[in-house]
Amino acid sequence: MNTITVRGFIFDVDATLVDTTSVIDEIWKEWSAVKQLNFTDVRPFVHGRKINETLAEVNPKYDTEEGVLEVKRIAVEKMKKAKAITGALKFVNQIPNGMWSIATSGPRQVAATSLKASGFNLPDVMVCGEDVTHGKPHPEPFLTAAKQLNLLPQQCVAFEDSPVGIRSAHKAGCFTIALTTSHAKHELEEANVIIDDFADINLIFTKDKEITLVFHKWLN
Repeated sequence: MNTITVRGFIFDVDATLVDTTSVIDEIWKEWSAVKQLNFTDVRPFVHGRKINETLAEVNPKYDTEEGVLEVKRIAVEKMKKAKAITGALKFVNQIPNGMWSIATSGPRQVAATSLKASGFNLPDVMVCGEDVTHGKPHPEPFLTAAKQLNLLPQQCVAFEDSPVGIRSAHKAGCFTIALTTSHAKHELEEANVIIDDFADINLIFTKDKEITLVFHKWLN
């Protein structure tokens, strides 16, 4: 039986807790149409990045304060119809509030909208795009989340779905679990463990402020 014991949980949002892969595509499709751009040229830059980083990748001229706000306005509306990843709500609801956090590249308003729409209560610690200088794959988002949980990154488990997010968590020093919700397994091999579903993990509350994760499947 494969197990790890941790004191903190750090979750990405999009395609990790909330099924937003198609919603994110819709956001950037609408933005691309407004800008008269081909969405297929934009899509490679949209998942796992801060809005301004995506805009800069597409064309630096779009990376302005007004440009970011334009995307946020579209995103807040679209995220109102987001739904939870299968099993995520049940899994997270087992974890005491002070032991879990968010580390997302998305803006706080957008992340909060999608989480609430999906039925999650917001945790005390939420590290969002505007809270860091360097987005994923830089380790800053996960380092910041661990610090705000009053833990070392090595005491935390990180849940991610994208290669850039996995790299961020791994560089920070977190034990990293990848879900195959948005990328193929071969793209997620930097993670310590790859799972298909939250049902692949049981939580055992061993003692105060420690939780053991028991893996039914360990794909990496």
